[in-house]
Amino acid sequence: QLLVEGTMRVYLESMKNLLPTPKKSHYLFNLRDFGRVMQGCLLSTVESCADTNVFKRLWVHEVMRVFYDRLVDDSDRAWLVKYVRQVVDERFGTNLNTLFAHLDFNKDGVVEEDDLRSLLFCDFMDSKSSMYMEIRNLEKLRTVVEGQLDEFNNVSKKPMNLVLF
Repeated sequence: QLLVEGTMRVYLESMKNLLPTPKKSHYLFNLRDFGRVMQGCLLSTVESCADTNVFKRLWVHEVMRVFYDRLVDDSDRAWLVKYVRQVVDERFGTNLNTLFAHLDFNKDGVVEEDDLRSLLFCDFMDSKSSMYMEIRNLEKLRTVVEGQLDEFNNVSKKPMNLVLF
């Protein structure tokens, strides 16, 4: 229930505060966006989200993926991060700085917008399972992705020359 309430709050406030303009014509939010957050959260399993804090981080990841990634102005992005911080605190009873302390790269005790950009979940880290899990080791992710890219390029008639950063 908290997940639905939190998502609904983000959705409704985004519709009120992130209005479309000629420059931001894609700022149109509808129930599909709400559903995408829910769908992303439903990709998790008990094994991948054994701890409730992992599930809270997954929810923030999905909100950022669905809403934040669409925003083009720094002020709009800052508003959304501030509002997500508020929802996590009020609805989930968790301090965002504590929840994402592992992403606080400058170790000042405050998780900033740039820190949250390092929050990743994916389902291809383990070749034996397709569990949607949080990625904490970016170097391991790079190794996995480069390995899959090499494997693709070995069998493809049109190899992809990608630069990963």
